[in-house]
Amino acid sequence: MMYCPRCGSKIKEDESYCVICGAQLPKDIDERTQTQSGLNRWWLTPIVTLVCVLIAGIGLHFYLEYNNSSAQSLYDEGVEHALEGQYNRAQSLFEEAIDYNPNFEAAQVNSEFMTVALEINEKLNNVDTLVDQGAFQQAVQITEEAESQLNSYNGDIINHLLESILDKRNEVRITQVEQRLAEEPGIEELKILLWQTQSIEHNEAEDLENLMKERIVSRTANEANDKLQTNQFTAAISIVEDGLRYVPENERLDSLKTTISNQQADFETQQQERIEQALTQYESEQEQNENDAVELNEIEVTVNDYDEVNVYGELTSVATRPIHSISVQYVLLDDDEDEILENETFVFPDTLYPDETGQIDHTHSDLPDDFDSDEVSISVEQISWFLDGQED
Repeated sequence: MMYCPRCGSKIKEDESYCVICGAQLPKDIDERTQTQSGLNRWWLTPIVTLVCVLIAGIGLHFYLEYNNSSAQSLYDEGVEHALEGQYNRAQSLFEEAIDYNPNFEAAQVNSEFMTVALEINEKLNNVDTLVDQGAFQQAVQITEEAESQLNSYNGDIINHLLESILDKRNEVRITQVEQRLAEEPGIEELKILLWQTQSIEHNEAEDLENLMKERIVSRTANEANDKLQTNQFTAAISIVEDGLRYVPENERLDSLKTTISNQQADFETQQQERIEQALTQYESEQEQNENDAVELNEIEVTVNDYDEVNVYGELTSVATRPIHSISVQYVLLDDDEDEILENETFVFPDTLYPDETGQIDHTHSDLPDDFDSDEVSISVEQISWFLDGQED
């Protein structure tokens, strides 16, 4: 077997040049038949080249790996600072990460976002100034504008910044509520403030809510008690029930509601008893006014020098209402108790009020000729009257 002494390829006896490497072959046949050992020079070049390429590739790999690792480390550190609100430092770290890895898209996005975050942070700082000035509505509006700037972003840093904005807004609302509470608002405004506070997610909101509930309970109880003092039971219960809408299952208000209901029941029972008593008394008085409204204090007859008989008397009204047109029917009797004459006369004044006294005064001059003026007596047959408002 013959070989090319240069590249070691198989050759033919009649060939003058190697068809593989192109080298001129020796004319001595023995030189062509020598066994080739080891690697020939033809394969040495590509092997060396391959080794160099491998070494270069491995070096490049480790270089890129180092850059990527450094970029990732700087990025992670930047994220930590951003989550702590240190946006300037975070932006510097993101830019350093880009220097190590220009294709690090997340670092590029976060670096650009840090500019937005710094702008929002500046706005939030201005909110504190507005709160100190009492411009609460303007302060809330700024937080809403800051929130709207984040609508096109997402991620942990954005979520953290959104939480900061929400916390700042809630701080503004809490401060506003505290200021209004310090002005001792009425119960209706307290109810509005309670409703507003219940929508605030803040660690001080619960304390404020409890404070307002205490005030609502106290003022509700005071208002209800005021109504109770004047027996306005329906109004008092309505006030308590309205308070329970804002402070459900409050022991004090529940107890007060029960007290009002009990007092209302007692009052209505007493009222009914008083009505019944009044009706009974009215019937009794009405009976007295109709049947026994006057007391005859005295009545007497005298005869004057002209043989005229004078009837004089006095009576008192014991009615409970005015009476009028009081008439007295009487009979004059002789010494044998025989009737001389019968007559009716009216008391004056015409109207007597309760406990007032009326007079009877009537003179008879047309007596019979056989009339004996020495023995004359009088017998009252009937006294009648009309109640005030009653037709004669």
